[in-house]
Amino acid sequence: MRSIRMFLILLLCGLLQACGGLKLTDVSKSSDALQLTSTQQQTIHPKLKLIRDIVEDYDFEKKQLEADYQVFRAGITDRYYDRYESGFTNMRARRELNAFRDEARKFLKQREIYMGEIKELVQEIALELTDVQRVKMAELRLPKLDVPLMLQRDPYNDLRYVPNHPLGGVNTF
Repeated sequence: MRSIRMFLILLLCGLLQACGGLKLTDVSKSSDALQLTSTQQQTIHPKLKLIRDIVEDYDFEKKQLEADYQVFRAGITDRYYDRYESGFTNMRARRELNAFRDEARKFLKQREIYMGEIKELVQEIALELTDVQRVKMAELRLPKLDVPLMLQRDPYNDLRYVPNHPLGGVNTF
């Protein structure tokens, strides 16, 4: 009974992974799915490759920012940071924080530029497709430029100020 249940769970997991869908950046698979003609392939393939290059550039910059964040976090110790007083106690840590914030702002601005370029390229590709091909293109997964976790807003941040809450602090009032 237990082995049957494990087998069904493994089968379900395998099916869920296989149902990921085609990505637009997989040039050969997406052109087969769209059933492009040879003239369409000549104009659309360079655009698909450009989208793939943009996604690769974004992933590289994201990994670099995550590595820089780890270096920044490793350099901060509790004796340099005091959140109840004036923040950082030395100027070096403040400069490093400001430098990382500037780098994060540039990264997010570049992400917006990349997203705009991808949107323009997808619109250009859609203009060259037939109606049937546009429907099939809507089924393809478009590239998603995820914001790194460290730059996302913490959804539980407001709960930290609720006294006697599991995510909050101790009742100090």
